[in-house]
Amino acid sequence: MALRWRGTEASRRITIYSTNDRFEDGGIVAIYKVTNSNDIRITFHCFKENVTSLKNALLTTGRIDWNSPETTIFFISIPEKLMPLTKDLVSYRNFKFLTSNHTNLIYEWKTIDQLDSCSSLCPQDVRLAPLSLESVDLIMNCWGVGGDLPGADEYIATLITHNPNLGVYSRSTGELRAFVLFSEFSLLTILYTMEEHRRKGYAQLLCNAMCEKLLPLGFIVGATIVKVNTASLALFESLGFQSSPNIFVNILAAPLSMNEPLVGPIKPKNPRPFLSKISKK
Repeated sequence: MALRWRGTEASRRITIYSTNDRFEDGGIVAIYKVTNSNDIRITFHCFKENVTSLKNALLTTGRIDWNSPETTIFFISIPEKLMPLTKDLVSYRNFKFLTSNHTNLIYEWKTIDQLDSCSSLCPQDVRLAPLSLESVDLIMNCWGVGGDLPGADEYIATLITHNPNLGVYSRSTGELRAFVLFSEFSLLTILYTMEEHRRKGYAQLLCNAMCEKLLPLGFIVGATIVKVNTASLALFESLGFQSSPNIFVNILAAPLSMNEPLVGPIKPKNPRPFLSKISKK
């Protein structure tokens, strides 16, 4: 989905790189820079079992500013198998994990052949409509720990502006009762129903409506779910989503403070101090 931001103002903040000319043979890295700050969101993936190329590129690249004491790095949807690499990278740069923001995720997805199972018939007292930027603060407050992450307001605004999204609104008052966003990874995210309106089927309504909108466009619709959130897991399984056995990690990192000991350097093998930008043509 992030590749579809090309030509928009959001494309100036996110750049996708590969470790060589053929990212299928190496690794791919996406870096999202928060406006007017040193904070970044980063994700990476390696298509091969051997991660040496990706590790060397991350350890030596100058595309990330690690030197500012105000820098925070939010690692997003990192495959669990790449966590040793992530730990080496953080140690090498004398950063630390802020473990309170460590989240295990699993992925579920729905494909076009399941479209007939989607039903988005609204109850008479509500309507479905896209979200507006006026809802950014409300969504941040409902997002829990995610709303406290650096640049969370800009991130939510970007998803609302450039990606499909939906809210459940009261027909009589215009109150926003539930909502869902669609992430840069083509995943349903930040699915939330207001406390006083739970157990009314709004989450199921939103998921089905988004699938009806996205599946015909060629998307394989997925969702990020915290591993211990059994209620959400049960919801998506009831909707026919297929579970992935893979575990992914979201984690925030920040520089070591002045009174914390530095970690010994982890030297890259055969340094390759670059990541190659993937063309946006």
